[in-house]
Amino acid sequence: MKIALVRQKYTPYGGAERYMARLVTCLASEGHEVHIIAISWEGPQTAGVNFHPVQIIKRPGWLKALSFSQGCAKIIEQERFDIVFSLERTLHQDIYRAGDGCHQQWLILKNLGKGSLHKAWTWLNPLQLAYIWLERRMFTDPGLKAIIANSQRGKEDIIRLYGVNPDRIHVVYNGIEPVNPEQSQRDRSRQMLAQEFALGNELRLLYVGSGFKRKGVAVAIRAVARLKAPYRLFIVGKGRTSTYRRLAQRLGIEDKIIFTGPRKDVEQFYLGSDIFVFPTLYDPFSNASLEAMAYGLPIITTQYNGVAELIHPGINGFVVQDPLDDTAIADCILKMSEPTQRQLMGKQAAETAAAFTMQRNLRETLAVINMITTSKQFASLSA
Repeated sequence: MKIALVRQKYTPYGGAERYMARLVTCLASEGHEVHIIAISWEGPQTAGVNFHPVQIIKRPGWLKALSFSQGCAKIIEQERFDIVFSLERTLHQDIYRAGDGCHQQWLILKNLGKGSLHKAWTWLNPLQLAYIWLERRMFTDPGLKAIIANSQRGKEDIIRLYGVNPDRIHVVYNGIEPVNPEQSQRDRSRQMLAQEFALGNELRLLYVGSGFKRKGVAVAIRAVARLKAPYRLFIVGKGRTSTYRRLAQRLGIEDKIIFTGPRKDVEQFYLGSDIFVFPTLYDPFSNASLEAMAYGLPIITTQYNGVAELIHPGINGFVVQDPLDDTAIADCILKMSEPTQRQLMGKQAAETAAAFTMQRNLRETLAVINMITTSKQFASLSA
């Protein structure tokens, strides 16, 4: 088959991009003719994979979004692919993977606790209007054969906001590579972090992710400020830190918050920490949360993270209903302050995560692709 995959660009730090890179390799290995449609692509170079650069208007942002979608449409029309699989809100695709969830739902949650002026600007911002227009047109396009959501909540959001037939939406949870660390690896990682950051026996709390505002870094900082026992909070990921450093300083805990920036050795933090804290406002399915569980960390997250569907409160982590409730997050941390209980919960978290492999994800994704291919071939023969 001649299969096109659409994503704006590749970065080794992006979960969706890593997902697409694996999908590209898998499809090519099965003998498909794979085409990547993107602004730029620096992912794995695989035999049988073709790259189609999309020309865009870079500024302003709303025009970039629209010109990318229009550029993709031109390439799709010229090439006549058998299947178009998009990870972006574009104008023409057979399958859309809603890995970023619903933008409209994110805007709703983004405005929690905000005033009327802030809400008005959100909904009148040209960039947001462009995204909403693209999203609505895409989800209501009769040519869209299937949608892959990465959580049940994501599926429910699409149905509720856009009236999509539930039968067209397939839930395929994200997958990660299996990890089975030995205790000796954990000990080495703890020692490495202790040496690098001058740590003692403090409780080590970990956040991993980019998009600090959306994913609740400020709430995490306010939550740990309520703790009495010694701790350190690692903030691992790409993002502007000045606002959050000032917040920590106002709360008198600037020496307890460690901003590391993006790290290629993030597994050392998973192995060398105690609890994963991820109070996100909105995340359809956080890969970092699943990775933390796989490495044996109990997690604290919110109901707006798709991974919450895998959490059994008090068994392998906790789910907070209000993403702005720093008191509730602090309480969850306190419930895991006892090492033996925390380690038991971490073991349960690892057992839960072990079922969600990349192989399972690819298998279920390919099943959707094959189903749509078969239906298109049948429709062509019947015409």
